[in-house]
Amino acid sequence: MPIITISRQLGSKGSDIAKLLNKEFNCSYLDKESLEKAFNEYGIPRESVERFDEKKPGFWDLFKTDKARYLHYMKGAMLEFARKGNGIILGRGGQVLLAGISGVLHVRIFAPLNVRLERIMKQYECDERHAEKIIQGSDSERAGFHRFFFGVNWEDINLYELVINTGSLSCETTIQIIRSIVESEEYKAAEAETSLKLNDLCLEHEIKTAIIYKENLSVQFLEVQSVQGNVVLGGIVDNSEDLERVDIVSGKIPGVKSVKNEIYYNPISTAYGLHY
Repeated sequence: MPIITISRQLGSKGSDIAKLLNKEFNCSYLDKESLEKAFNEYGIPRESVERFDEKKPGFWDLFKTDKARYLHYMKGAMLEFARKGNGIILGRGGQVLLAGISGVLHVRIFAPLNVRLERIMKQYECDERHAEKIIQGSDSERAGFHRFFFGVNWEDINLYELVINTGSLSCETTIQIIRSIVESEEYKAAEAETSLKLNDLCLEHEIKTAIIYKENLSVQFLEVQSVQGNVVLGGIVDNSEDLERVDIVSGKIPGVKSVKNEIYYNPISTAYGLHY
């Protein structure tokens, strides 16, 4: 089974479907709890995870450097998870962070508002007015999360290969539909290509982590491209020491076969306020 990302509305039974898929396929599962464990290993404070996790950040969060660091390590956790294969990623922008990778199935689960209202009223034992507020709050938070971190509309169907309306389809039928796709010859044929692509993406991410967050090298607009371990670096530095250092740091990453340094040395770049 390949990697499946699931985006869902509150009241669409998307979370239930993800858990049933996890049980049915006996595969790995990445949700809030498992992502928190990965962040712990990266040294990301729990309060940062709670502040940003599928939420619309407040106004002052727009000015915090935590955003870039949180997004960087969230992408890293997802890439490492996906590289192992056979897993489900619930929410957290997986459909964006893993976009364009063949063999990864992006699923959107939704339901009509009247159906969602009935489900939420039953789940929370509340009246329709309160259920509507709960749904509106959830939709606003998740939409804001996707706009803030990725600049996308989470309801855009172009982000997904499969969009399912659970207003008229049961969880069991939905799982059958998903199973038919991931077990198709088309998806099985993409496994080798998917593995190679994910290996390169993980390697690119490890190099960026080492340069920016571990060595704190001042590389503006850093770009890293890897093709089966052959790496090309791009960007701008304002001192020769950092220019030399990126070669050494990148070359030490396991899996790197060669490094081509195309980073541009511009000692006056900081005078114009250029920052990565």
